[in-house]
Amino acid sequence: MGRRQRILALLCAALFAACAPTQEAVRKDVAAATAAVRKGPVAAPAKNITNFDAALRCMDNQFLVFGVRDVSMLVEDMQDATKKVAAGTKDMLISAVSDMTKRSRAVRLVAYGQDSGNVIGFLREAEKKTAFKSVPEFGIRGSISQLDENVAKGTGEAGVQLGPLGAGKAVMASTSILGLDLTVIRTSDLSVLSGVTARNSVAISREGSGTDAEVAYKKFGINYSMNLSKSEGTAQALRNLVELSVVELMGKLTKVPYWTCLGADFQDEAVRTEIGDWYAALYGNSSELLAYFQNQMRVRGLYKGEIGKEPDAGLRDAVAAYREALGLNPAPLLNQEFFTAYLKANHNDVAPRARQSLERLLASRAPPPGQDLSSSAAREPSTAGIAISLYAVGNPGMFQRGQEVNLLARPAQDAFVYCYMQDDSGAIQRFFPNASARDPFVRADRGLAIPGNMQFKMIANAKGNQEKVACLATARELLAQLPVAVVGVDFETLPVRSFEQVVVAFEKTNGGPVGVGLFNVDVR
Repeated sequence: MGRRQRILALLCAALFAACAPTQEAVRKDVAAATAAVRKGPVAAPAKNITNFDAALRCMDNQFLVFGVRDVSMLVEDMQDATKKVAAGTKDMLISAVSDMTKRSRAVRLVAYGQDSGNVIGFLREAEKKTAFKSVPEFGIRGSISQLDENVAKGTGEAGVQLGPLGAGKAVMASTSILGLDLTVIRTSDLSVLSGVTARNSVAISREGSGTDAEVAYKKFGINYSMNLSKSEGTAQALRNLVELSVVELMGKLTKVPYWTCLGADFQDEAVRTEIGDWYAALYGNSSELLAYFQNQMRVRGLYKGEIGKEPDAGLRDAVAAYREALGLNPAPLLNQEFFTAYLKANHNDVAPRARQSLERLLASRAPPPGQDLSSSAAREPSTAGIAISLYAVGNPGMFQRGQEVNLLARPAQDAFVYCYMQDDSGAIQRFFPNASARDPFVRADRGLAIPGNMQFKMIANAKGNQEKVACLATARELLAQLPVAVVGVDFETLPVRSFEQVVVAFEKTNGGPVGVGLFNVDVR
């Protein structure tokens, strides 16, 4: 080739480089196609993230604010239905729930699946048995349900050849959609909890060699974006997808306003729809609606009655006082307006005002002659101790190894009761209240059957060693004010070594003595 031809070839190559489609142009074309596939709002707000750590911490605080505790869940193996994503989805979920409950200890998560076989076999061989046999109330099922690769793809290439010399350029960009579905079921009958699901997806946009990517998540009209470096892959996008889904799933299960942890507000149409669905589900089951507000009014210190029963004067007064503190009509109405305002409220500010309103309401009433002044409404906190007896049903004296233990705790008057067990190693666990019996209120005429209808069994020590049970009785609900060390999670070992430590914590929180019933489980 002559000098003139070489010069011409170089000029053509330069001209091609200037005219060929650029990486940026192809990326923009693919991004536009992806937007059409995802069908999002044109001007959705965007938020750059590296992970959902802040959202998990926010949920931990929400559990504390709304008094969520003793949620017992079984998590199964998370299958990859696509067979294309090699990642430990279940372990990611377990880590997310652990981070979500660092302070609140609201959830007791039990991992179970094919990978549990070695642990179960080891425990069986070691004959390590606990005093309790409890069944989690809920289970989490799910899978990586979707991986649509290259749903939008763009390429551009051109070249020129002059004799033995040539020049060319090629660019590429593509988008894949990764989806995760999670569902909560009841372990008692394997039924799916209606509405307690999380279906989320992530768009992974890759350019050039495919080693760099942009990732986009979307919830409540908000776009969350992150960049994957060359050292990261689809698994990191999946981890964030799991964390987003866990926030949504646990928020729906416990009915706390989880959307605030994701940056959404109550004006969002999806949020208003979510609240409406929650209220409709509660309203469709009047006992569930009553139990929700009875528990919440007790958490706020306005209600002392039994949860799950017909509404009484105490609940009506508490609701009226809270509505007034929220700026609503002070009538005892459990309507959607109140439910929405309650979810939106800053309860650290509202609850004290509501207690003041309740005090004014009660002070304005002159009780009829001879009427008992006690009420299920919140009054001046009582610090009086309440005697409580604890004994075995049928009084067997000594128990056989592995025999089921049935006890009865009976307070001298209606009281709030909390029960603990100390095994032969000295470890102490709280077993009442628990996930299947969250209300510590016990009527004196009925007492508390242990385990009764609760979803656990108490088993006499298989080694023949003595174990101990203690039940404490108080005139007011203390669980929300007690130190975490003596509350913990039901059926999990507490960082205390004696019942005396538990009693001291109760008396300090109560401001006075508490009733204590003790029982020794003696084994032949």
